[in-house]
Amino acid sequence: MSPTQPPILDELRAMAIFATVVRCGSFAAGARALGLTRAVVSHHVRSLETKLGVPLAQRSTRSFSLTPAGDAFRVHCERLLDEAHDGIRGMELLRAEPRGEVRITCSHHFGNKRILPAPLDFRRRYPAIRLHVAMNDTNIDLVQQGIELAVRAGPLADSDLVARRLVSEPTMLCASPAYVRRHRAPATVADLAAHRWVVYPPTQRSLMGTHEGRPVEIAVQGDIVTDSAASRLAFVLAGEGIARLPAYDAAAPLASGELIRVLPELETAALEIHLVHGRRIGPSARLLRDFLLTAMQDSGG
Repeated sequence: MSPTQPPILDELRAMAIFATVVRCGSFAAGARALGLTRAVVSHHVRSLETKLGVPLAQRSTRSFSLTPAGDAFRVHCERLLDEAHDGIRGMELLRAEPRGEVRITCSHHFGNKRILPAPLDFRRRYPAIRLHVAMNDTNIDLVQQGIELAVRAGPLADSDLVARRLVSEPTMLCASPAYVRRHRAPATVADLAAHRWVVYPPTQRSLMGTHEGRPVEIAVQGDIVTDSAASRLAFVLAGEGIARLPAYDAAAPLASGELIRVLPELETAALEIHLVHGRRIGPSARLLRDFLLTAMQDSGG
């Protein structure tokens, strides 16, 4: 092992060369893009194949195609190349005054409750970066809408998007004193099945919890169904039913007596909020992403 150039550096260089060859479609085109000879490019790819013990590409003077192993490995190589390019662009951005535009989306309710102060602070730090904040209660297609960052709650569907946990928000069952007077507070978990719920989101049919160390599933049904978290809170405060509320909604009404916690011994799952983006995002979006993650950690998220 050379004391000045550990083997991993050779392998990282070879991975970047392989990713470039794949994107250019041939060894010759990759060599031209890199300013190297075709022989040097071929040498680095052969070195990778020797290291990995599998062929990565089938090539001839007229054609180039990836083997199944090469197609799987190129994902890691392209990610490495993209991260390097993004890192360099990010440093170039920081060297001067950061500028550009970032488009971010989040729900109206959570955005106003928990997210909004951070973009305001971000603007004060980076006044030349334009922010486009789309408040939207539906999960829109980020690529189709040209949005780089999204704040999303709950379980995430499998996708090519990258998800970073922004905050884990405790939740609890709540109802208004008026509702409890009319319908009596449930004394047991089994009693919850007979109660009216404010159903959110509209697809909710049950919720999971833990009672005395055992998992329980609770049926959820009611005459009020909404796709708005703000409306859910308003309906619960108005006495229309029970709902599982995040702490940022429940804390103040519980302290003032506008709400009562239902079955406090029943633990409901925390609301997991993620910051979601594509595998490649611009330098300005990276700045906002890192700023939001830090801001939420500092605020106790």
